[in-house]
Amino acid sequence: MEFSHKFYNTTALAWEGMRQAILDAKSSVYWEIFALVDDLAGKPFIDLLCAKAQAGLDVKLITDAIGSFYLSKDAINRLKKSGVKFFMFNNLRPELALQNWLRRVWHRTHRKVLIIDREVVFIGGVNVAQYAALWHDLHLRLTGKIVIPILFSFAKSYIKAGGDKKDVADLLRPKIFPNLEEIKEKINFIFHSPWRDTVRSPFKNFYKQALGTAKEKFNLLTPYYVPDRHFLELVSQAKKRGVNVNIMIPWRTDERVMRYFASMLYGVSSKAGAVFYFLKNMNHGKAVSVDNKLGMVGSANLTPRSFYINHEAGVTFSDEHMVEELNNILDDWKKEAMPLSEINIGKKVGWTKRFKDWWMNKIRDYV
Repeated sequence: MEFSHKFYNTTALAWEGMRQAILDAKSSVYWEIFALVDDLAGKPFIDLLCAKAQAGLDVKLITDAIGSFYLSKDAINRLKKSGVKFFMFNNLRPELALQNWLRRVWHRTHRKVLIIDREVVFIGGVNVAQYAALWHDLHLRLTGKIVIPILFSFAKSYIKAGGDKKDVADLLRPKIFPNLEEIKEKINFIFHSPWRDTVRSPFKNFYKQALGTAKEKFNLLTPYYVPDRHFLELVSQAKKRGVNVNIMIPWRTDERVMRYFASMLYGVSSKAGAVFYFLKNMNHGKAVSVDNKLGMVGSANLTPRSFYINHEAGVTFSDEHMVEELNNILDDWKKEAMPLSEINIGKKVGWTKRFKDWWMNKIRDYV
């Protein structure tokens, strides 16, 4: 099955690609995104979506109630009046069924998926807000019928966010559906939707597969690093097989508390066999490459929240040209990074640090 791809390694380049794709849209624009703000970065997207809806295109937009908290009421009203079918995922207004609301409100859509004309999809880590304008990030554009499986996932999110099932009935049961096995030979989408009383985590399963099959090199890019014991055991096993486990994270992330969580785990991770490379620029990308055989780009961080609580989306690929291109991007960043051995982390062992570590361990399952 024929398809094409393009990687974007900065937020600005991804914005440019997405704006052009929306501008060129002929029939539909479907977008599920964690953070969309109508500031200097987001207003051009709001304008485009309104214009496309007024031109008669099918425009559906899902934003997260927390991630897009600063999306203004004026922008929301403009979208709706223009004909955009807009929904805020898991709104923050308390409900009469308070217990159900308290359980559900923790579940956020952290996905960043834009689908144009049902044949072009952008997927990865890129939000739309001015604070991210200078960040490095990873976003992937795929073009072709190979993206059809992601339409079903969008339809499910649309319904969960409050949309009418009739609006997406054809996405749930498409008339023409290519052979799934043929698609999965090259491209496989990963979707995580948390359900009550379940601990399923397709992203955790992916890491188990990736680290378990790596023979020479395992590269991980993540802005937030809060691994569990199982991940560290997999790292240790891979290291014993002679695999180089490289972890690339920003030296200073945008979230101070996440920096502290990561710093707590440098020592035990290094002991397990991981080698850290600290990126000088804020990098919001989430990606994995295994040898020259497997790659992954998505929205999920290496945190318990991404594994179990958030709605996340990613794509794995075994196409050798795509994996090579991803490896080249990661290698370029790695060359400019600072190894852990060159950084003085410090060895404070006073009661303040011990208290912080104790408190962080209490809440780590929720980040």
